[in-house]
Amino acid sequence: MYAITGVGALSPLGRGAGALFDAVRAGRSAIGPLPEALGGGVGAAFVEPPESGISKRLTAAMDPIARYACIAAEEALGQARLDAPPERVGAVIGVGIGGIRTTDESYHRLYGQDRKPDALAIPKIMPSAPASAVSMALGLKGPSFVVSSACASSAHAVIEAMHWLRLGAADAMVAGGAEAPFAYGLMMAWRAMHIMAPDTCRPFSIDRKGMVMGEGAACLVIERLADAKARGAPILALILGAGVTADADHLVKPNRESIGRAMRHALADAGLAPGDIQYINAHGTGTSLNDATEAAAVRDVFGDAPPVVSSTKGATGHTMGAAGAVEAVITVGALHGGWIPPTANFLGPDPECSLDCCPGAARTATLEVAMSNSFAFGGLNASLVLGRSA
Repeated sequence: MYAITGVGALSPLGRGAGALFDAVRAGRSAIGPLPEALGGGVGAAFVEPPESGISKRLTAAMDPIARYACIAAEEALGQARLDAPPERVGAVIGVGIGGIRTTDESYHRLYGQDRKPDALAIPKIMPSAPASAVSMALGLKGPSFVVSSACASSAHAVIEAMHWLRLGAADAMVAGGAEAPFAYGLMMAWRAMHIMAPDTCRPFSIDRKGMVMGEGAACLVIERLADAKARGAPILALILGAGVTADADHLVKPNRESIGRAMRHALADAGLAPGDIQYINAHGTGTSLNDATEAAAVRDVFGDAPPVVSSTKGATGHTMGAAGAVEAVITVGALHGGWIPPTANFLGPDPECSLDCCPGAARTATLEVAMSNSFAFGGLNASLVLGRSA
């Protein structure tokens, strides 16, 4: 069992985990129109990049994805107040796309303007850049690297962080994810898939029209429970178990059986029965197929009376590599604060998604155990079981 002793976030709903909790709880959505400069015609959720305590020398060599990761990690570490030496603290950061803004700008300079790319393009673009940035900016010298598994990246990052703690190679780990996907070329590629909503994201809702891209970062500080208790750390929530599966099936079509296995594995790892789960923060992208498949898998696992299942992507957009961490942080806030996150932008129930989605506004509830799901293109799935701290 592992303790979460700090959380941080930079989301389209504001800077800081507190701003994220307040906005989600109030049922607010950060989704607006994608600017014409990026192609227009679909919804999008942007962050307002703030200043941070990180040196300008370091940030000058960072794509926005790395800066976002540093801001979230800085907040999480500040809350955790670690006393471990830097050699015993590492960082695992989930990344779905990577430094795409720098990539897009570099190709535009090269092919469109016949100019050399930025001299720092490679260190900005490299997939490992966010983990390196967090390590350097915050002085972490333990196991540090990037995990990339599309939309499940940062959920997998949390699980990888637990492994390093279990091995005894670290005393605390920063685990999370980041994404800064708003580049013209990438947005045109997403548009070509015909799964983007023209207005907003409506998970599990009737008349949902697709997903909406979001950006940002979130991080959690994870420690062995005994260590956190011994140093009197503020324990926000517990990680009780995790499950991972691969569909080995279709590149973009979700697999009901494999999604169900991920949830079952997470329950088994936590030593819990389906009836012990009170709330599920769903992957819930707002696409017709994904939501119906996930709803069916939930019913396979939890039966005809599943727990409340909501998706917070209607509030934040789909933050890709950051999504698992953003949603885990929201789930920590719900467990710690005693509320169920609502599904924003809900128009009415869809018979293919027969679930209690907590539409509109949050509900007050004493939650003891919750699940957070992340299911990725390529059939890579992860489920986390989180518990309220004693």
